[in-house]
Amino acid sequence: MSLYPAFARPRDLGQAAEIMGSLSTGAMIIAGGQEVMPSVNYGALMPEVYIDVGQITALKGISEENGAIQIGSFTVHRDVQQSDVIQNNLPLLSYAAAQIGGGMQVHNRGTIGGNIVSMHPLYDILPSLLALGADVDILKDGEEQRMALADLMKDASHGLGSESLLVRVLLKPMTPDAGWAYEKLKITAGGYGSANAAAIVTLDSDKITSLRIIVGAVSALPVDISDALSDYRGQAWSEHLAEEIEAKASAAIKEPLSDHQGDGDWRRAMAGVMARRAIEAAVKRAG
Repeated sequence: MSLYPAFARPRDLGQAAEIMGSLSTGAMIIAGGQEVMPSVNYGALMPEVYIDVGQITALKGISEENGAIQIGSFTVHRDVQQSDVIQNNLPLLSYAAAQIGGGMQVHNRGTIGGNIVSMHPLYDILPSLLALGADVDILKDGEEQRMALADLMKDASHGLGSESLLVRVLLKPMTPDAGWAYEKLKITAGGYGSANAAAIVTLDSDKITSLRIIVGAVSALPVDISDALSDYRGQAWSEHLAEEIEAKASAAIKEPLSDHQGDGDWRRAMAGVMARRAIEAAVKRAG
């Protein structure tokens, strides 16, 4: 192993695929560097080769194509917050991106792809992307592959960030009648959340017809509790319903995190509180 790591800067996706294909192990893909470089500085990561994809234009930008919103993986949080396309079609995502802590530097340098690749339990983007049913394109073995983001997070064989490259995120626009909300419990204004929840609800009159709810920051990965709440479809929102949702959401957290943000039992309880608040706010917005 060399004392100093090698550095590669591919000009396009073809070159990136070629470089990744020529390396066996020890490669690390970097873009904004908000996630990777602190780990390198602390010695937690020691890549042999850095592959800087920050200059590849195909990884940047937001567009509408074939009825889907496409977001390049190197698109920074500020662009997601301010894009008219995102605000008009995916307001939940725009709002969640605005809740990211760390201030202007993180918003201007951190990327949507970096949030996905790191799969950090306390980050804000993943719950909303999962609630929106996002798909992703990844580049591996010289070919692009498309899969549901939810499936990607369950499969560790993709080697994302070293053996494969996240190219873009794809989402269908939200329907105009959908109510949405993102609730985040945080200790400080710009800090990580101790629990969060993203919800999307549709109503027929005052009755819930569809309900999608993802709880984050309480487990190693966000937890989809939509199926656990499926019995509430067809019911009108009420205080009794809210209490049942809070209890079920808490019970769905089997292995809660326990750290400086809060111990496990408290985080499990707060998962229910955030789920309740998010659904209540989404119902109000839908109504």
